[in-house]
Amino acid sequence: MPDACVEGIARSYIQAVGSHNMDTLDTFLDEDLVATFAGTVLDKAGWMAALKRLLPVLVRNEIREVFTDRDRACIVYDFVTDTAAGAVRCIELLTITADKIREIELVLDRIAFAPVNESLKARIPPPR
Repeated sequence: MPDACVEGIARSYIQAVGSHNMDTLDTFLDEDLVATFAGTVLDKAGWMAALKRLLPVLVRNEIREVFTDRDRACIVYDFVTDTAAGAVRCIELLTITADKIREIELVLDRIAFAPVNESLKARIPPPR
């Protein structure tokens, strides 16, 4: 797959998350998606649920850089929130096959992200 296609998919995916467009986001993810973050491995349903949990604090994503090599993309972006954390720099490593993202690895500073989690806890009541 040409690097330009890989970059376009990576950009569109991050923009869909940033604009809370879960229907569009779903079209970019392979049914057999494997997503990892901090030692946790999630399937497509788990990844979508994790992203939905973050939407109440997410204002937008601001893409800083995109690097590609064949079927791989590294996308660097600011996860801009309405919390005390403000913008948190994130990196996602994506593997794309047949125009679908089949692997995601999210890397971020968990300490910088902590205020986001605290704000989510305060906004979302625990399940009964």
